[in-house]
Amino acid sequence: MKNLRVQKLISKVLPSTLLLAGIATAPFTHLLHAASPTALPKFHVQNQWNLGGKGGWGFLVLDAPAHRLYIPRTNRVMVVDTDTGKLLGEVEDMKNIRDIALDSSGKYGYVTDVTDGTAGFVRVFDRSSLKVVASISTGAVPASIVFDPVSNSVLAFNSHSHSATVIDAATNQVIATIPLNSRPGSAIGDGKGAVFVALPALGQITRIDAASKKITSSWQLAPCTGPSGLVSDSAHHQLFTACEDHKLISVDTETGHVTPIGDAPPNAGDIDFDARHNLLFVADATGTLSIFRRDGLAKYSRIQQVNTQPGARTMVVSQKDDKAYLVTSKFGQNTGTVSEELQFRPTPIPGTFSVIVVGR
Repeated sequence: MKNLRVQKLISKVLPSTLLLAGIATAPFTHLLHAASPTALPKFHVQNQWNLGGKGGWGFLVLDAPAHRLYIPRTNRVMVVDTDTGKLLGEVEDMKNIRDIALDSSGKYGYVTDVTDGTAGFVRVFDRSSLKVVASISTGAVPASIVFDPVSNSVLAFNSHSHSATVIDAATNQVIATIPLNSRPGSAIGDGKGAVFVALPALGQITRIDAASKKITSSWQLAPCTGPSGLVSDSAHHQLFTACEDHKLISVDTETGHVTPIGDAPPNAGDIDFDARHNLLFVADATGTLSIFRRDGLAKYSRIQQVNTQPGARTMVVSQKDDKAYLVTSKFGQNTGTVSEELQFRPTPIPGTFSVIVVGR
């Protein structure tokens, strides 16, 4: 009789136990797909806005709540309305700009300006008036720039000085200089106080604690060499980067563990990540936008390639409306008085600069 009662108890408890175990060990892919239906429409080019103007361009930044796209154009910043594609205005009084960061208050933007290469500055501009309100000296040739909301600070990464200039956003004063082991490349923040910078020559990514202004880790990315382009998925402690050997990898931001994703296109440019749908976007100079889906933290699949326009390797992805914004120009032969090398280098044709909008 005792054995019979035990058997009945087991028959009642075991199914529930197995069910709970199944839930606890359910693959991460189920959680991803629950938030990312696979029956979504395909991406395609939805629009192209011709903005024209002279000059090259730097890294894009998007203020999705305000419907604004900021585009560095050599000596100025174009501000575009993402609802209409119209130019709202330009931030002027700059010389040779590279990258932009926006603060979390919606008030200010920060631009790296290498000037003539002998002196570097961060230009602070008011996002309402589109006027420069402060200029802050940095190291030589500042390129990448990151705003950290936790410490309310701005980090400008100096290519020639091999350092990061840390600026207090409340006072616009330099509060620290962090030496780096090599020339810094792309940089990104996780929005939680950590800032990551690629050191391409060393094949490393370095993590900085913005509050303490200290380097907390440096990770070798072998077999990845020459990491370029960084994007963060802070919810899952992942970074994504492209390697010069045409590989894509993810990096665990707590351990530095490297996970291969797949092949990157030759001449890969910017990469970005849509956390809502677990999609990784990679733009390249041939005019192809490659889209990868994350099926698990260690499993990725290429799901689509979208033809854009040659040269469209500069990109930013909106987390709000499932759109990617890319910029490029038409190119021709340089007919000016230049060296033979520059004469045969593809040159942007004035007046042909445009924004390409890719969406569903």
